[in-house]
Amino acid sequence: MDHRPPLVAEIEEVLRRYLQAHPHAIDTERGICEWWLREARRSYAVTAVRAALEHLVAVGDLAKLMLPDGQCTYARPENPDPATSDAP
Repeated sequence: MDHRPPLVAEIEEVLRRYLQAHPHAIDTERGICEWWLREARRSYAVTAVRAALEHLVAVGDLAKLMLPDGQCTYARPENPDPATSDAP
C-alpha cells in the first residue's frame, strides 16, 4: 500500500513526465524546483520536492549523483555521471 502524501505523488508524476520529455536532464534540487516543476504551474514546498526526489531514487526511477563540489544532482539512472563524462 502506498503511504505517500498525494502532493508528493503529484510531484513525482510531474518529474516523470519531465524526464520522458527530457531524458538527458540533470539538475540540482534547486534547478528541479525552478525548471522541471515549472510545467505544473504551481509552487511546491521544498520538503515535498525533496520527499518526491528521495522516493524516486529509492525506487530506482532517479539517480542521485554527488559532484566533486558536494552538490547533489538528479538524473535518469542510465545517464552517466557528469563529473566523469567525456561529453561537452
